[in-house]
Amino acid sequence: MFWSRGFYGLLGLDPHTIAPSYAEIEKRIHPDDRRPKRDPRELMFDRSLLDGEFRIVRPNGALRWIRVQSEVLLDRAGATESVLGLAIDISEQRKALQPLKIDAGRYVALTRIADGVLWIGSEDGRITTILNAEAKPEARQFLGAGWVDLLPEEERESAKQSWAASAATGRPYDVEHRLRQPDGSYRWHRCKALPVTEPNGSIREWLGISVDVHHEKLSTRDAAASRLTGAQLRAARGMLNWSVKQLAARTGLSTAVVRRLEEQNGVLRMPEATIKQLHETLSAAGVEFIFPAVGQPGVRPR
Repeated sequence: MFWSRGFYGLLGLDPHTIAPSYAEIEKRIHPDDRRPKRDPRELMFDRSLLDGEFRIVRPNGALRWIRVQSEVLLDRAGATESVLGLAIDISEQRKALQPLKIDAGRYVALTRIADGVLWIGSEDGRITTILNAEAKPEARQFLGAGWVDLLPEEERESAKQSWAASAATGRPYDVEHRLRQPDGSYRWHRCKALPVTEPNGSIREWLGISVDVHHEKLSTRDAAASRLTGAQLRAARGMLNWSVKQLAARTGLSTAVVRRLEEQNGVLRMPEATIKQLHETLSAAGVEFIFPAVGQPGVRPR
């Protein structure tokens, strides 16, 4: 065996006092990285003897990571003649990778504790991967365009348009919609997604989460219905391009009552059942009433 001066330097050894040998290399390898004991004479041409990445401990106690690669050289007859090896100090690369490994561990933990379905989607709106599928096997039905099929038919086009708008602009996707359950019922879910970009700013994929907010939605909606304002009522009817007569017909109220409600300033002063009927009718038609903690109540397309 012959070692270059560089290899002696890598191991921190003096070429005048140490003779090259597999045993000498083995002695320098960190105990936790050593492989099972094997006879070097039987493995003279087995590249698996050293190939790979492992730690070495220099005589001064310094710890370094090295990567070893080797090639078997043949003579003219094709018989094994010798092995040529290359050792590279990769300590700095390993150090740079450590934060990434920590982040990867945290990411795995987050996928396990996330209270929802974590997914990766493509720009065209297809879900390509469910990140926590082991914990939520039922979520496989989201894959591809399956999530669209789970929406009520009348809400599918609006959902696809919302996704297309986010994909085109790169802005976060944040919607609430109903998803069909195995028993045929529907539950409210909130779906949020952010783009994952390349160094040049182009979008590589989307990372999203879909969380069941059914109970929260119903309780909020019931509480909010009693706070519906005349301005919200006018705005919602305008968004739907409904006349007063159409709204009256859909809610079972008279046109006079609808006009009187829309003329009220602030919170509507009517029986709670009437206000809830208005809220549910307009929501089902495609608008969402907003009640921010700060600012005025509003309305937007759903």
